Amino acid sequence: MNVIVKRSERRIKDRDDIKVVDSALDNRTAQAAIEVMRKLKLRKVFGSIASGKESRLYPAVDGEGKFYALKIYYISAAASKRSAAKYVAGDPRFEGIEIGNTKELVYVWAKKEFKNLIRMAGAGVRVPQPYMVFRNVLAMEFLGEGPRRSPLLREVPREEIDENIYIKLLEQLEIMVTKARLIHGDLSEYNVIIHEGEPYIIDVGQAVTVEHRNAEELLRRDLSNINNFFEKLGMRTVDVNETVKELINKAERGISA
Repeated sequence: MNVIVKRSERRIKDRDDIKVVDSALDNRTAQAAIEVMRKLKLRKVFGSIASGKESRLYPAVDGEGKFYALKIYYISAAASKRSAAKYVAGDPRFEGIEIGNTKELVYVWAKKEFKNLIRMAGAGVRVPQPYMVFRNVLAMEFLGEGPRRSPLLREVPREEIDENIYIKLLEQLEIMVTKARLIHGDLSEYNVIIHEGEPYIIDVGQAVTVEHRNAEELLRRDLSNINNFFEKLGMRTVDVNETVKELINKAERGISA
C-alpha cells in the first residue's frame, strides 16, 4: 500500500512540476507530458519558446544534455478543433474519426503530425526527426543550440538570405510532393527553420496526401507563399502554375525527386 501511495504522490509532484513550467496546462496534458518525459528519460522541461493558435513548443533535455522539442496541442482551444477538422476530414488515413469529439480529434491531430514527420523524414525531407507521440504531446528533434531554437526563415536577416536558400527550399518541396507524396498545406516563411544553413520544414500536422481533394489548391498556395517572401527580397521565382502542374504530374506518375 505504501508503494502505491508513494507512486501516486510522485505522479502528483511530477504533474505539479510540469505545471510550474506552464500553469495553463490541464492535468491530463501535464500527465501526458510526464509520460513522454519518462519514456525518453528527460530530466527537465523549459518554458515555451513558441506558441500558436493550436499548440506550444517547449525545449526539454535528457541526462546526457541532448535537447528535444515537445509540442503540446491545446485540448480546449476552438482553433485546434477547427484546424484539425479541416485537415483530417478528407484524409484517407484518418477515415472514421469522430470530428465532434474535441479531445479525440486533437489526439488524432498530434498523431497525424507524427505520421507526417515519419513519412517526410523517411523520404528525405528535412524535418525535425520524430521520436514519439502520446495523446496531445509530440516529441521530436530540437533544431537549435541549447534551449534556443534556430531562427525561422522570417527571422533571418535579409542580407543572410540568398538564392541558394530558395533553391534548397524548392528542392525540399519537390521531395515532399513526389517522394513523400504529401502537401504541406500551410507552408510559408513562418513554417521554415534555417538550421545549420539548411531550410527545415516544420508544423506539418495539416499536411495531406497528394490524393486529397484539395491537394493541388493547397500546393499552389504553399508555393505562392514562398514565392511572395522571396520576391519581396528582389529574387526571381519559378512560375507557380507551371511548377504545381509539373509536381502533381510527377507525383501521379510516381516519379521521385
